[in-house]
Amino acid sequence: MKTLQNWMAHRRFGKGMLVALALLVAGCGGQPYAVVPIRGKVTYEDGSLIPAASLMLEFNSQEKPKDPKTYPRPGRAEVNVADGTFSNVSTYDPNDGAIRGEHKVVVKAYDKNGSPVYHLFPKEYSDATTTPLTINVGDQREFHIKVPKPAGVR
Repeated sequence: MKTLQNWMAHRRFGKGMLVALALLVAGCGGQPYAVVPIRGKVTYEDGSLIPAASLMLEFNSQEKPKDPKTYPRPGRAEVNVADGTFSNVSTYDPNDGAIRGEHKVVVKAYDKNGSPVYHLFPKEYSDATTTPLTINVGDQREFHIKVPKPAGVR
């Protein structure tokens, strides 16, 4: 009888540990906002490529914070300057995508030394508070982001 009671107590303890472990793993591995892979292209409005040594895109979600400590992270992607494409948007994990919903899109250009370049398009496109570029991530997963070409830029 003692062996049966020990076995039942051990089994209850084991089930409790399994449930606790499952809850811990689910809480740690989950992301607070749903993300989906996106891709696309960034060019001037006339379709020509932006002549920067490197370009970065930042996707700033407009979702509300879930609580005082949980804010949506921006997704980031490096642009292939040879053809203007991007597909490697990372928000929480490498290449996981962008948060579902509306985003303000920031475009950042850099020279060959990694210094920011501001003359290739209006500076307002390089700041999340002033950029007029927006996308809505949901069913649409491919985007063509266009920025104005300043006078004098080829």
